[in-house]
Amino acid sequence: MTAIRGINNGISAISDRSLRKISPTYRTKRKYDSELHYWKRELGHLKRWYEEGTDDWWAIPAPSPDQKQRVSNIWAFNAVMTMHHLRPSYLEELQLESDFFRGKRVLEVGCGPLAPILQFSDCIRHGLDPLIDLYVESGWPLYAYDVTFVNARGESMPYADSYFDAVIAVNALDHVDDVTWVAFEIQRVVKVGGGLYFEIEYHAPTVNEPQRLDDTILLDSFSSCNMRKVLERGKKDLFQAIINRFGLVRGRFDHFSNDERLVAWHGQRKR
Repeated sequence: MTAIRGINNGISAISDRSLRKISPTYRTKRKYDSELHYWKRELGHLKRWYEEGTDDWWAIPAPSPDQKQRVSNIWAFNAVMTMHHLRPSYLEELQLESDFFRGKRVLEVGCGPLAPILQFSDCIRHGLDPLIDLYVESGWPLYAYDVTFVNARGESMPYADSYFDAVIAVNALDHVDDVTWVAFEIQRVVKVGGGLYFEIEYHAPTVNEPQRLDDTILLDSFSSCNMRKVLERGKKDLFQAIINRFGLVRGRFDHFSNDERLVAWHGQRKR
């Protein structure tokens, strides 16, 4: 029986490797399953942080009663808004201020269930993600956010040409299935003269983050834009900057290295 089990396990491993190689649908399913597992776990962390007083994964100390946003009867919505208030990390990651998009229509590509575009004030916010419906089903209160969500892939955005004044993406372009098509769609939906603001992770491929990106790929993919590298640093340096800026718990991220590069880009569509 042990020998048979070993043979079966070997066949399963071979089948898995083969499917990963030949089936984009299978790869996408594995990626989505992994993403949903992560965000279901994070919702539990968020509840313990907001209601039970534990530090969250980002090392934000639990909010005091006067720090808690209480704008809804939905605890998860209040918790999300409290987190964005205490740790508006996109301001550091994108090197922008909260009012930078005042009066503009802005799209966040790969917004996830937290939709950090909420950290930018006085703008018309849109969020695109292929898992929006499943995030809501998992308990995330996206229906309560001041964001217009679209459940769609970045490779096929259901927007008119030149619809947005700006597009942002943080730790998203390495998650997509086809960087070239996503870049084409981003350039299509942003106006001529409109802004692009990205933080992109350069690393070896993983299940969740299958794209290996670098400066050359980025510049080639966004050839109709003037792109400028604003800042490049390692993950450890990024988290140290966030700790310093927002007063998070020190020493939580010492295990991070600077091998993985995080690069902030600002750009403008020129044609």
